Order: sequence, then structure tokens, then C-alpha cells
Amino acid sequence: MPGDVPQARTATVVVPVHPEFAFDGFTDGIHLWWPMERYSGFGVESHPGFDDRGLSEEAPDGRQQLWAEVRGWTPPSSLVLAWQLAGNPLAPTVVAVTFEAVDDGTRVTLVHDGWAAGVPGRQQYEKYCDWPLILARYARFMGAAPGLD
Repeated sequence: MPGDVPQARTATVVVPVHPEFAFDGFTDGIHLWWPMERYSGFGVESHPGFDDRGLSEEAPDGRQQLWAEVRGWTPPSSLVLAWQLAGNPLAPTVVAVTFEAVDDGTRVTLVHDGWAAGVPGRQQYEKYCDWPLILARYARFMGAAPGLD
């Protein structure tokens, strides 16, 4: 149906560190674990990172591309982003990441939602389907051995 809106995508990993370190590894260390070889606007030599604007990628020649604006920054428990990478900056989707202490470390849950209705929403939904693989890369960086089911 034209008005249908896709459901939220959710991906979860557990990393063997306290929430403070999990949050810092996700945010301050994103340039060390983000799979730039697959998910980059400027190529593998560019650098993603958070700054006062949000999450951006900087090319070796200085060009910058805004991936997301920060809508919520609550260390060590949550991060909310208005995600616009390769999308419409006037109609971003929402990426929310939570960091919850568990017996064996921190459960990191990423929820991507806020899709448009109809065909545009289905296109967005299909484009952003690799969060489990991206989070698995983060988890390995943080010392976990996640399954890639």
C-alpha cells in the first residue's frame, strides 16, 4: 500500500566492557571500526567522526559530508541521530543507540526508524539493511566475538 511505513530495524550486540567504554568506543573510536571499505561517501582513506555538527566523514582533500545530526547525547546510556547519509537531509530517519549494562558487559542496541511512507520508505528500508554487520564490526573492535547470523 502507498501509505505503508516499514517497521524499525533493530540490531544488538554485547561487548565485554562497561557502558562508559562501550559508548566511548562507539563514538570517539568510530574512525577505528567503521567499515569504510563498504560504507563511505569518499572512500577508504576518509575519516568518520563526531564533532559539534554531528557525525561527519572527511575526505583526504578536506571535503566533508554530514552523515547525521546528533539529537540526543546521553553518555553512557544513549545516542540519537537524525540520519541523513545518502538520503534527504530535510527528511532524515532516526538512529537510536542504547548502551545497557548486563552481566557480561554492555548490550548495545541500535534501532533505525522514522522511515517515509510508501515507496520512498521501502527504498530507505532496503538501503539501510546492514546494521547487524556494522555492529558486528564494532563488537569485534570492542573485544567481542559476535556471531554473524
